[in-house]
Amino acid sequence: MRIAAIQTVMGLSPEETVPAAEAAMEAAMQAEEKPDFLILPEYFSYYGLDQKSAVALAQPLRETPAFRMAQAFARRHNVSVQAGTILAKIDGDERVENVTVVFDRQGEVIAEYRKIHLFDIEDLGNGPFRESDYIKPGNEIVTWEFEGVTFGTAICFDGRFPELFRALRLKGAQVITLPAAYTMITGEAHWELFARARAVEAQCYFIACGLGGTVVANGEEKGSYGHSVIVDAWGTVLARAGHGAETLTATLDMAHLENIRKGIPVIKQRRLVGETVTPAV
Repeated sequence: MRIAAIQTVMGLSPEETVPAAEAAMEAAMQAEEKPDFLILPEYFSYYGLDQKSAVALAQPLRETPAFRMAQAFARRHNVSVQAGTILAKIDGDERVENVTVVFDRQGEVIAEYRKIHLFDIEDLGNGPFRESDYIKPGNEIVTWEFEGVTFGTAICFDGRFPELFRALRLKGAQVITLPAAYTMITGEAHWELFARARAVEAQCYFIACGLGGTVVANGEEKGSYGHSVIVDAWGTVLARAGHGAETLTATLDMAHLENIRKGIPVIKQRRLVGETVTPAV
């Protein structure tokens, strides 16, 4: 299976960022070996510098420019697309949801995942963040099947909670995706470390697609780390991006994945008191 991670850069309006994402996706489909699956970053459709702007731009999920573009693209190019994340309105709630949507080759929705762990942190050098002030957390672990391969997903700050990735493995995941928008400080310190660790712990291919670039609004500049990586189950980085717009590709060898799992059968060897989940080896 051929994977393409489309790293886009920060922007404050879907009128700017959604066409830019679509152009990068179009370029990826021109490769001699066309991808079967494309993934975009968290907040690829826009990055609100504050709660007010983020909520003001939100629409019902299926009405957003990001959803419509990704769905139409999947149908037009006969490719599966994971639409990074989209901030969407919730009926009857003042908050929005941060949701990633996966389309199959016909543009049908095959998975939706809402970010479980929200980015609430103190000031590490570029101001505090409190996503929970305006984002409603999800509560469901999500996997899906695509052409004989089981995928699972998480979003950005979820990466700091290894139990989520073990749960995805127990649900049968072979490939885990992580659309993200890491800060420059946390990205420098932990981004690739977490990607490689989660890949090894879960014994899965790990596709970490990060938002890059910088934006300036009202004299305030913020950057997103980028540096997307595709990692195999041994922790080997197969492809690595920089800070700007870039596309990474890799072919996933599922036989190689199974050899790693057979060589170190950690799921069979687990010894946890009170374990009730039947593992999918």
